[in-house]
This record gives sequence, C-alpha cells and structure tokens, in this order.
Amino acid sequence: MQPMETIHVECSCCSAEHVIRFIYDPDTNDFYLEVQLTQYRNILKRIWVAIKYIFGYQCRYGHWDCWLLNPKDCDEIIKLLNRVVEKDKADKK
Repeated sequence: MQPMETIHVECSCCSAEHVIRFIYDPDTNDFYLEVQLTQYRNILKRIWVAIKYIFGYQCRYGHWDCWLLNPKDCDEIIKLLNRVVEKDKADKK
C-alpha cells in the first residue's frame, strides 16, 4: 500500500480561506480535489451572516466562492496529473 500524495494550493489572492487540496491515491489511481470553505467560528459573525442571508444579500460571486490558480503552482499540479495519466496507461496494458 503506497501513501497518498497531497498538495495544498492557495489562491493567488493569498487568503487562507481559499485553499484547494489535490490528493492522489496511487493504489486506486484516484485524484481528489477538496475545496476549503469558510467556517465562521465566532457566533456573532455567524449571526451577522445569517441576518444578511435572511434579507436576501447575495455575494457578487453567488453562493460560491472562487479560487484562482497561482501560476507558480502549475508545475507541481501538472506533475501529479501526469502521474495519474501514466498510471492509468500502465494499468490498461
């Protein structure tokens, strides 16, 4: 059993709330993408967000947040994706 490979990539805006995690499982050749969503731990912040929601406030991005790929992270992601493709080709032989 081989260990899973994980890459954490931050948005180019450098916000800690915009993090994507790429996970590669070489045993199953599965490639996962997980998105870090905002969690408000402060009860007052949660109440404020709930009040805005009740009165119909919508973020300009809708109910989704966006994530921008930082070009410096492309090489690392490409290497991991290439491993997925290579493993898939080898499994089909």
